[in-house]
Amino acid sequence: MEPIYEEKSYRLLFPSCFRVYNNRIEACFWPFRYEIPFSDVVNVRIIDKIPWYVGWGLRIGFGRKLYFAIHHGKSIEIERKNSYWKRIILSVKNPEKFVKLIGRGRKNERKERG
Repeated sequence: MEPIYEEKSYRLLFPSCFRVYNNRIEACFWPFRYEIPFSDVVNVRIIDKIPWYVGWGLRIGFGRKLYFAIHHGKSIEIERKNSYWKRIILSVKNPEKFVKLIGRGRKNERKERG
């Protein structure tokens, strides 16, 4: 299945990507890949910045947070209901567009289910 939207980055030593599909979000930071189905998303919001102490790359934070930190600027936080990682933070290039596409995908999935 082809992604609706994709962002790639080569800012750090390892390539990373963030993709939105019709039914899920995918975050990659080589060699790891993490998927979030829309059915498991509780909330999506834009955050102003990732704290400096998180560092860069794939990071684990307090309160069951998982960071895909490519930069420390505006990012998105995805809250999940059925996962060990309750909050996933993605440092995407265009957070407004990413949130809009996730919202649209979640709405379409709800229509299909019921």
